[in-house]
Formats: sequence, structure tokens, C-alpha cells
Amino acid sequence: MRYANGPLGNKKSVMAVQKEFYPETITTNYKDEFADYPSEILDNYLSDVYQGPRVRIYSASIEGPAVGVWPAQNYRNLLGTDTYGRVKADPYALIREFASKAFRRPVLLSELNLYNSFYEQEKAGGKSEITALADTYKSILCSPQFLYIETPLDKPLVEGDPNLREMKAYRLASRLSYFLWGTMPDQELLDSAKKGELLEPIETRYQALRMLLDPKAEAFIANFTDGWLHLGTLDQLTPDLVKYKHYTDQDLGKSMREETRAFFRYILYGNRNIEELLSANYSFVDRNLAKHYGINYAALGDEFEKVEFPADSFRGGLLGAASIQTVSANGVDTSPVTRGVWIMENILGTPPSPPPPDVPTLEPDIRGATSIRDQLSKHREIATCNECHRKMDPLGFAMESFDAIGGFREYYTDVAGERTVAIDTSGKLPSGEAFDDVRGLRQILTGRKEQFARTLTEKLLMYALGRELSFSDRPKVNEILDELDRRGGGLQDLVEITVTSDAFLAN
Repeated sequence: MRYANGPLGNKKSVMAVQKEFYPETITTNYKDEFADYPSEILDNYLSDVYQGPRVRIYSASIEGPAVGVWPAQNYRNLLGTDTYGRVKADPYALIREFASKAFRRPVLLSELNLYNSFYEQEKAGGKSEITALADTYKSILCSPQFLYIETPLDKPLVEGDPNLREMKAYRLASRLSYFLWGTMPDQELLDSAKKGELLEPIETRYQALRMLLDPKAEAFIANFTDGWLHLGTLDQLTPDLVKYKHYTDQDLGKSMREETRAFFRYILYGNRNIEELLSANYSFVDRNLAKHYGINYAALGDEFEKVEFPADSFRGGLLGAASIQTVSANGVDTSPVTRGVWIMENILGTPPSPPPPDVPTLEPDIRGATSIRDQLSKHREIATCNECHRKMDPLGFAMESFDAIGGFREYYTDVAGERTVAIDTSGKLPSGEAFDDVRGLRQILTGRKEQFARTLTEKLLMYALGRELSFSDRPKVNEILDELDRRGGGLQDLVEITVTSDAFLAN
């Protein structure tokens, strides 16, 4: 790592980092493997700190920060210097403090000895105190203890080890914080871990609720809904600039995402039943989104307000949100298959098998002479396709009332924008349940609230743990669902039950 204008530079911050993930333990001689890299990078690579999966940082450069007076106050605090840049504080105390903050727990003696030795070697090599200290900080920031949320130790802790309970508490603090805030624990959470109180269920519950009420919990609302509902796709879509010009002009993608977040936020903080995510007859819209939905927008502005839809409205719940209709399309046209798959994966938790490799893709009729229903009907004549399509297609047909950016429609249109074929949104599920449109499908899915509850719980637990669930997690999911049912099915209750579950607390 190199710096501009002294150890920490004095320009606007810019960092470029190249990374590569190695899934297995590395046993090769790293200096031979990367002989072309500058020696100062290789010499600072602490290969003895950890053996196992790692992130290897090849290079990094920093310019900054931009300040009016140098050394800046944060620079002096970090490196223990006075206003003249001379080191006055105890460097070993600074290393301990920095490592503890980076690892989000007290640094172990074995770890501290390693970094102290590294600092001494740097000084013995002729480097100044400031440069040696900065290099030691760099090595700490390259450590898996910093890069991994679970902060792996240099050796496993076993029962009877005096550090075991304390390390479990600090691991739980990090897991809670990155789950609900997307960042490191605050001082109150660390203090609770230090006292060992955090491992008590009542304290875990209290801290989780405290954190949910903090503004930083917006990270959970944003990141979880983006991941679960695939809202990140809204940033990647480029709808037809002629047909859907207003999508870009009015920045509808941003409004769509905020609508879904506001909807989720309202259910979360009101601890409303999770089935409202499907059945709600209300949502939150701003002026542009209300106009897009064809409802009265005269009294609305840029702020999002709660609106209730008429009883016969196609809007309401997740399936009535333009964000969902948009991410399950491609910005140009719609596909019942794609939308059916989205519902199976994210609402029902039953993703279909990948299509057979020898089946050709469905080519759209750009003349609009035939409906997508007719084309899919022929596609289902292929025996290998029928089993999945009979599950996917009816779900997707119900959402054909909405175009590629969630606007309501009754007819398909050709490339010139002329009406062609009337849209048939009716369908029949393999269970025999039939519906006329998305309103009927919404009622059917709401009736399957147990299945939806399981899907949502699994999605939430995967997000909380940062990993895929395995077969062994099924009993733990069942325990969460049983407790959720006992409490009445509130969304906030689900979060609380999750953080106090055996799955979340396991170390």
C-alpha cells in the first residue's frame, strides 16, 4: 500500500483495491507466486496470521483526506502525534486500541504479540515510528479478523477456555450489528458483550429492539428488501426510452423502490401481520408514482404518503407494486414465465428446476398476432417443459395486467404502440384453484400464509446469517415459525424471534 504526500496523504480520498477469493487453504510460497509485485507489498503480507479462506489484496493506493490543517485531528488521534507530527503516545497502546476496534472485540494476547513484533521489525528495518505504525495498521486491516464478520480466531476456542464466553458475546454483537445496521457495533452493544449480558435472551431481545428503533436500521430495511425482492435490478434496467420515456424522466425506479421500503417499514414498525405483505389494500406513493398508478395525485408531492386502494383495485400488497412488476420484467416486454418464477422463488419458496438444455427459447411475436398465452401453450406441448410450466405460467398470467414498468393495461401492443390482443389474466393452479386476475391470485396466496411465512423466515434467516440454509437448519426454521404463530405473526416479532433463535445464536 502506498501513500501520497506523506504516510496518509493530503488529497481527496481515492482507493483502488483488487481482490480475489481463495476458497481453500493456501500453502504455496506467496513470494514466488507473486514475484512481480513490489517488495513492500509482499513484505507486509502477514501470511502467518491465518491459514484458510482469505481475501488477497494485491494493491491499494490512497490519496487523502483533504483538510485545511495538517496533521488533521483524526490523524493525530490515530497515530498519537502532536501538531508537529511527532509521535507522543505509546505505540503499543495505539496498536491494541486500533486492533480492538477493527476486530470489534478485545484483541487476544497472541494476536497483539504478532502485531507488536511486526511494528518492531518495521522500525528495525529503518522505518520511522509513524510509517511503522501505519504499516502495522495496514496489516491489521488486511487480517481476516477485520474482513470477516465472524472474526475467526488464530486458534479455535474450546470449552473451559476463559475467553470462550467473552468471544461468543462479541461475535453475537457483530452478528446483530451487521444484520440490523449493516455496520460495526456501537459502544452500548460492545459494553453489553463485555459484561456478558448480551448472551442472555432478554438482553439480546432488548438490544435488537433498541437497534431496530435506531435510524441505522434503515440499512436493514433497504438491504433486506433489495436482496429478497431483487429490487437492486431497478438500477440495472433500461426501459424502452420511447415507450416508457416517463420512467426515466420522472425517475420512477427510485420511487418504486422507496414505495416498497416504506410499505415494509410500516408493517415492521407496526408489528403488523406478515400476511399483509400480500393482502394489504394500501401502499405509499409520491406524486409521480400516484400518476403512474392512475390515482389522484393533485394533493401529493415528493414525500411518500399512505394511500388506500378501492376494494376492486389491482394494486395493493407486493404483487400490486410497480417495483415487483418491473424487476420481474426486463424493461422492454413481459414474460409470464419470468414473473411466475419470481413468485415461486420469493413468495412460495419453491423455485423451479432449470430448463432442459435442449429446449429452444421462446421467441416473441413482435407483430402481436398471437398472445403470449398461445405461444406458451405450444411450448408446454414439450413433455420435459410441461411439469414446470404448469406451475409457473398461471402465476405469471395473473400479472400480465401490468406492463414492463408496472403500468396497468388490458391489451398487448405492437411495436407501433397499437392495441393488438386482449390480455387474458385468468389461470388455474395445479391444486385446482382458479382465478380471473391478480386480485384472485392474491387471495389464493394469502390463503397459503403458512407457506409464505416459511419463505419469508428462510429469506430473513439467510440474510441474518450471511449464508445459504442447509437441511440441518430446517428444525430451527420450524421452531421460529412455531413461535411466530404463537405470537400472532407480526413482522417485528419475526425479527426478534430470529435474533434469539438457536440458529442465530449458534457459534
